[in-house]
Amino acid sequence: MGLWVISKRQFDITRLNSILSSRLSRKIVKGALEVQDNGRYLFEEIIDGYCDNNLPTKWKIRYFPVIKLLDVVRRSFNYSEEEFKKGMQLTSTKKIFANALSSLDRYGFMTPQAFADPVMLVWNFTNNCNLRCKHCYQSATALNSEEKARELNLDERLEVVDIIAERNIPSLFFSGGEPLIEKDFWKVARRAKERGLYLSIASNGTLIDKEMASRIADIGIGYIQVSIDAANPEKHDEIRGIPGMWERAVNGIKNLLDVGVTTCIAYTHMKDTHDQIRDIFRLREELGAYKVVVYNYIPVGRGGFENDPTPEQRAELHKIMYEELDAGHHVVATTDPTFGAYCRRNKSSSLVLAHYADLKAKELGAIADVVGGCGAGRAYGAIQPDGRFTPCVYMPDTTVGNILKQPFDEIWNEHPLMRFFKSREGINCNCTPENESVCGGCRARAYQYFGDFRAPDPGCIYNKSLYYKFMEKYKNGEEVIWEEFQKERINSIKEVV
Repeated sequence: MGLWVISKRQFDITRLNSILSSRLSRKIVKGALEVQDNGRYLFEEIIDGYCDNNLPTKWKIRYFPVIKLLDVVRRSFNYSEEEFKKGMQLTSTKKIFANALSSLDRYGFMTPQAFADPVMLVWNFTNNCNLRCKHCYQSATALNSEEKARELNLDERLEVVDIIAERNIPSLFFSGGEPLIEKDFWKVARRAKERGLYLSIASNGTLIDKEMASRIADIGIGYIQVSIDAANPEKHDEIRGIPGMWERAVNGIKNLLDVGVTTCIAYTHMKDTHDQIRDIFRLREELGAYKVVVYNYIPVGRGGFENDPTPEQRAELHKIMYEELDAGHHVVATTDPTFGAYCRRNKSSSLVLAHYADLKAKELGAIADVVGGCGAGRAYGAIQPDGRFTPCVYMPDTTVGNILKQPFDEIWNEHPLMRFFKSREGINCNCTPENESVCGGCRARAYQYFGDFRAPDPGCIYNKSLYYKFMEKYKNGEEVIWEEFQKERINSIKEVV
C-alpha cells in the first residue's frame, strides 16, 4: 500500500489521452526508453533539459508527448521545477517515470492504467509471527523448523531483491507474518535500499524498542505502519491473541516517532472493531502518527465471513472517513476501492483511492481515473514467503508463478490471470459508469465470496442484497454458486438507485 499524496493542479484527461494514444506518440515514447552510450535513458536527458528550461527547440517538437507527460507528473505532484529535478535523481523516482513510459508503450493510455511493472510489490517476507491475530490473511504463527525450511533462505531473498531492482519497480513493502522477527530482514532491507528501492514496512509494532527503531531509521525506511485494531487495549489484545500487545504496539509507535520515522496506524475494519474508528482517529492525533490506514477486511486465512462488516457498516465507516477529509484532515488512507466511489458520489473536495492517499478531487479527478480502482495484478502484486507470486496478498493461494523460477515479465505481463486484472474485462460490479475507473470493487473479496474474480464485491452498498443472500446460505451451510446470484446482481443496483 503506497502513500502517494497527490495535489493540486488540474489537467484535461481527454486531451492527455489524445496526445498519448496516437501511433506516433507511442513510437516517440518507445524511443525515450532507449539507453544512451553514457548508460542513461534518453528520457533522463529530456528531463534534464526540461528542468533546466534549455530543451532544444527540435527536442520540444520531437518529444512533445514525453514532455507533456513530464509536465503532467510534475504539476500533479505539485513539484517546483527545482524539486522535480532533485527528485528525478532518485532511482525510485526514475523508475516511476520509466514504468509510466513502458506502460504507455506496452498497453497504451488506459483508465485505469495497466502497468508494465508493479508500481509497488508487497513481500510477505515470512509467515513467522509472535502474535495470533484472528483476522490474519496469512494465518501467520510461530513456525517450527520444518515450516521455516519452506521459506526462502538469505541468498534467495537477496536474489529476489536483485530481480526486483532490475525492473522498473519503484517501491517494496515488507509484510508478513512479522517481518521484523526475521534476522535476515536487515541484510535484505539494506540491499534493497542500496539498489534504490523505496521501502516501507507493515509491523505489529511489538518488537520495536528504541534500538530497533534506530535501526529502521538508519536504513532509511520511507514509512512504517503499525497495526492497532482498537483504541481499547483489551479489545486490541483479544483480537491479537496475546495480552499486553496494545501497550507494546503503542510504545513501538512512540519509539519510531522519536527517531523521525514516518509512522502510520494500520486499522482493519471488521465487525469486532466497527465501533473503534473514531477513537482510532483520536489515538492517531494523540500519538502524532502520520495517517490512519484503514484496511479492507477480506475473509481469507483466519479471517472468517462472520466478522466481515455489513454493507451498512461499511457505509457508516465511509461517512466517518469522509467527514475527516471534508474537514480538511488529510489523515486517511485506505485499501478499500469502494471509498473512492463514495467520495466521488458525494462530490467530496478530496478523493481517497485504494493503495494511495487522498487526492484533491475537484482538481485531480482525472488522475483518479488513471490510478484508481483495485490494483491487484494491475498496479501491484505480492511475493509469498516461498517465492510464489500472487496478484494480491489477499489471494495467497492464487499462484501465477515463482519469482525465482520464471522471468518476471512472463509472470506479470503474460500470465492469463494477470492480463485479466489489467483489462478488467467482464467484471460484474454494479458501479455506475463514472465510478468504474476509481472503484470496480475488490477482486479478492469477490473471489472469496463467489469463487469468481469477475463477481461483484458484496461489501459495496450497491451489492448489499448479494451480501445478505450469501450470508443466509453461508449460515445454513448451503453451497454458494455464483451463477445463481446473477439475477440478484441485476436487481440490486435498482434498489439503491
